[in-house]
Amino acid sequence: MLPLLIKMLPLFFKVLPLLIKMLPLLIKMLPLFFKVLPLLIKMLPLLIKMLPLLIKMLPLFNKVLPLLIKMLPLLIKMLPLLIKVLPLFCKMLPLFFKVLPLLIKMLPLLIKMLPLFNKVLPLLIKMLPLLIKMLPLLIKCFLSSA
Repeated sequence: MLPLLIKMLPLFFKVLPLLIKMLPLLIKMLPLFFKVLPLLIKMLPLLIKMLPLLIKMLPLFNKVLPLLIKMLPLLIKMLPLLIKVLPLFCKMLPLFFKVLPLLIKMLPLLIKMLPLFNKVLPLLIKMLPLLIKMLPLLIKCFLSSA
């Protein structure tokens, strides 16, 4: 595991300035973190079981990371909305872990579809303002159907 950590060190230093900029926001989110912490502790055995899989997926994560870094300003703008949705997300987490084995089986197919996703991405980005406006309505519909 140590060689892997050493490999990730340059990446950590690339992201560090961004983390420092986000520190005030992270401090504001601390109370929310403590609300979610009991759930995370309950999930710890499952996360430990998944660790080998997560390590295998690290190369894929490294490919996606530059895109995530580019999207970070947008994600920061969306953070208040994400914080509102987080309790719902936490409720859905157990379901996610039930579906995760299926998603893992589908991963090769999803990777094959990535070029198509890249073609559709510009359109999705153009539609993002509309999707953001519709999100409260979608959440209400989802909550009423749950």
